[in-house]
Amino acid sequence: MDTQTLTNVINDLTRVRDVCSSQLDIGALKELDRAIAGLKQLRDEPQNTAEAEGLKLRVLQAVAAVVSITTNVRDWL
Repeated sequence: MDTQTLTNVINDLTRVRDVCSSQLDIGALKELDRAIAGLKQLRDEPQNTAEAEGLKLRVLQAVAAVVSITTNVRDWL
């Protein structure tokens, strides 16, 4: 990912965290904070491909947890 894309994703995740913080449990908030911190590190200090892919997976898992908690998607399935 390029620097601008990472910056946009970081900003979006930060906004989501701020808006949804009252609906999230402490574990989801901490995971989201770790994902944001990892993306900031990736933006500032590019890493090798394996580490970047692992970080992307963690970010997707954090986003999935936020979506699941805030929308109760599992109830629809």
